[in-house]
Amino acid sequence: MRNDYVEILKTQKRELERLISQPDLIERAQLGWFEVNSTLAYFAVGVRRCGKSVLCRMALAKSGFPFGYIDFDDEPLHDVQPEDLNDLLEAVYVVYGPVKHLFMDEIQDVPAWQLFVNRLLRQGMHIVITGSNSRLLTDERATHLTGRHIPVELTPFTFAEYRRYLGRGEAELAEGRAEARRDYEAYAERGGFPETFRWVDVRNYYKSLYDSIVYRDILQRHRIREVALFNRVARAMMENYACQISANKLARQLESNSPNTVQNFIHFMEEAYLVYTVSLYGRKAWERTRIGKAYAVDPGFANYFTGYSPGDDRLGRRLENIVYLQLRNKQHELDFEVYYYRDDRHEVDFLCQRRVRTMKLVQVCYDMPDEKTRNRELSALFEIGAKFNCDDLVVVTDHEDGEVKHGKQTVRIVNVVAWLLEMDKERIRDDFFAKSREAADEVRKAVAKRKAAKKDG
Repeated sequence: MRNDYVEILKTQKRELERLISQPDLIERAQLGWFEVNSTLAYFAVGVRRCGKSVLCRMALAKSGFPFGYIDFDDEPLHDVQPEDLNDLLEAVYVVYGPVKHLFMDEIQDVPAWQLFVNRLLRQGMHIVITGSNSRLLTDERATHLTGRHIPVELTPFTFAEYRRYLGRGEAELAEGRAEARRDYEAYAERGGFPETFRWVDVRNYYKSLYDSIVYRDILQRHRIREVALFNRVARAMMENYACQISANKLARQLESNSPNTVQNFIHFMEEAYLVYTVSLYGRKAWERTRIGKAYAVDPGFANYFTGYSPGDDRLGRRLENIVYLQLRNKQHELDFEVYYYRDDRHEVDFLCQRRVRTMKLVQVCYDMPDEKTRNRELSALFEIGAKFNCDDLVVVTDHEDGEVKHGKQTVRIVNVVAWLLEMDKERIRDDFFAKSREAADEVRKAVAKRKAAKKDG
């Protein structure tokens, strides 16, 4: 065992204890998804600096189980190889004792890490991992950890989480609504990365974070040689968030002869959680692989590229981006997928579908200043709602509220502040997950009872 590993982990342990003791941490919804005593590995994934490490630390600390910790994002461990992992594990036991729970931070750049994790799971260890690349959820993990993992995706703070961080109460009275509106304006400009809440000027923060993601999670990981082209593609994507995208069209605009290369670069950005892409809805599963639109991972990131004084259509695009981020954050909890819908006559910004049932249609419109705009937005919801037998029809605006009826259908018009706070409280309508949890609890009780009986006699 290397002695320097022991000293490195001791330093990391002190930093871990300092972070856990911070008084301004909030409990996020994803905290309840962890069962840290499970025999499955938990993977917390998302963009860098969105709070994954804090979430995992809180889940483990809340469980009461002693655990070991390795931060692979620490500079002294940046060149760890597979043959070093056993030495690191021995160092964990020296620093933390004979723990059965192990938390490994930003493990994605360690070669063959999944073999190491799989071996630890076979030995009865309980594993929690973070990573800043979505490949942790797909090909890298699939071969060796099939059926032995639970994904937990984390985004930067939503608006409601931002308000909880500020210690705000309910926004029901006039004073509360005015306060919520001021909070929204700040959130829409500065974004939801937790570290930015203490900064006065966040521009340098976003520049540093963007450069780190691009270099470490994309250029270095994929050994990209056409760096200049990648930078142009990335900037075009970030500047044109909440817009329809096409690799072929973007390649022509950038005078590139390789649409496939451009498509790969977009995919790499999505893997690193710089952007989210939303598929164009199709009746058949294979049709839903076509990319419809792309959204920035955070409104603050979007503003870094487009400026903080929105003009023309930028206010509408920023609003649409924020609405998508809220839907993305609730996807797992509400059990739906989000699509962009378009046909020959209409388009709907977000179609939320749970398996074969359309649960929600959401149209985003900054304002509806004239009858033509209002008719276009409402008629799309009425017709597509009837087509998919969906009765949850919403237009999210910057400031307007109301209700419009058409036969048996009703479209709610909701200002964005009210809608974001409403969505934060929304829970799944059926009791599928409740029944699943009850069944799992019954199994755990039966196993514990059988173990106790075996021990007694």
